[in-house]
Amino acid sequence: MEERDLEIKFCDFSDGKDLERLIATQNEVYRQRGLKFTPEDFGYWYADNPEGRVISFNAMDGDRIVAHEALVPELMEVDGRTVKCLRSMGSVTLPEYRGRKLLAILTNKCIEEAQKRGYEFVYGIANGNSIHTFLKYCGFSLVGKLDVKFGFGKIREPKGKVYRRAWTPESLAWRTGNPKNFRRGNLVLTRFKPGVSAVMGTIDESLLDKVPSLKKGCRMAVRLYVGMGADVPPTFLKVPKFVKHSPFNLIFRDLTGGQIPQMTSSNLFYQLMDFDVA
Repeated sequence: MEERDLEIKFCDFSDGKDLERLIATQNEVYRQRGLKFTPEDFGYWYADNPEGRVISFNAMDGDRIVAHEALVPELMEVDGRTVKCLRSMGSVTLPEYRGRKLLAILTNKCIEEAQKRGYEFVYGIANGNSIHTFLKYCGFSLVGKLDVKFGFGKIREPKGKVYRRAWTPESLAWRTGNPKNFRRGNLVLTRFKPGVSAVMGTIDESLLDKVPSLKKGCRMAVRLYVGMGADVPPTFLKVPKFVKHSPFNLIFRDLTGGQIPQMTSSNLFYQLMDFDVA
């Protein structure tokens, strides 16, 4: 196709029409994988998040979103201090517009805005298509690949981790609001398949008690674990290579000029509920 000048535009999706345009783009890209999104799917993360509205830039061809990148506000504990950070999500470019470094342009515009607003770092879960761009053109470093395991037994949070997600009662109620989610003790789980639950995360019970909407559920012996840094018993086994799933590459970029520790696979405790796949 003939290349045309595109408009790079900030968007916080306060206008429902912008959300509809994004969904059209996402569904066009993911049609071959059989995925279909709704405005509610992205409105949940972009508009309803208690930690704040999304920071996003789009590449526009007329009134059509042809590429998109978003940074979603979060809170993390870093060495015991609560820090404002952002997580990359929703990165997408329509096939006919690829090869123009639009993801790099949009991501760097998002990061410029994030620095103006005082966020201390950005991280994300990059797939095999986008990780090269994040590492080469956007200043990110690779922390490592998340573990994906099936098994049974108790998942525990080790002590001494530098980075871990910080939850408030409000953000925890928002994140666990799906009726498929339930709790057992300090574990938050979600119904994955018949007889199988996915471990969303371990949360202090006193905090879970402040979320009465999260009900106690029945025990399912087989569990799916996705994360980094937990104490996982040997009764969990890695998912075989022939079972296809995203590579879940965790990436990190410091926005403070070295004022916070580098995130590494050994100092991070990261759980399924900390990102957007469930």
